[in-house]
Amino acid sequence: MECCKLRSVGLYNGKVCLAEWGDKEGEPSSFQVLAECTELVYVRLRTLEAVASFRFLERALAVMAHYDMPVFAMASSAGSFSVVTGADASALQNVCKELSVFAEVTVEKEVEVICVQEADDRKGKMSEKSLVTLLKDIPLLMVSSEEGSGSVSLTVRRKDRDKVLNLFFSC
Repeated sequence: MECCKLRSVGLYNGKVCLAEWGDKEGEPSSFQVLAECTELVYVRLRTLEAVASFRFLERALAVMAHYDMPVFAMASSAGSFSVVTGADASALQNVCKELSVFAEVTVEKEVEVICVQEADDRKGKMSEKSLVTLLKDIPLLMVSSEEGSGSVSLTVRRKDRDKVLNLFFSC
C-alpha cells in the first residue's frame, strides 16, 4: 500500500485497541490496547440552544469526563459535536440523559475509527475529491482532519470496516 498508512481504533477481543494495518489485507500487524471498554459508540450532539454556543462543547466534554468516558475521535462545528467513545451501557445511558438537557443526542453503536495517514512521499496528494470518490458507497458517520497534516479519521459502522480498508489497500 503505497498511498497511505492505515490504523484503526476498534474492538478486538473485548478491548478497544489501536490496530496497525500492514500493506495487505487480512489481520492487523500490531495491536495496542487503549481501554477496557465493551463497545465503541458514536455520539452526535446538536445544540438545543439551552447553553451559550461557546459553552456547548465545554459542557458536553464535562459530562463525559464526569463519567470517565474516553474519547477516541471527535469533530465539532457551530452547534454540533460528534465523538467516538467507549462506555458500558449504564454509563452511556447516564451520559445521554445528562446531555439531552441541552442537546439532541443520537447514538450509533458498533463503530470503528479508521485513520488514514498519507505516505511521506505522497504528502498533499490525497485530496478531498479523491477521498469522496473512493468512499462514495460507504456511509460515513464522522470525518475529522487536521489541515496540512495529511491525516484523516473516518468513523464507520463496524460492518463496513473491511470494505473501507480494502478500498485503501487497492489504491
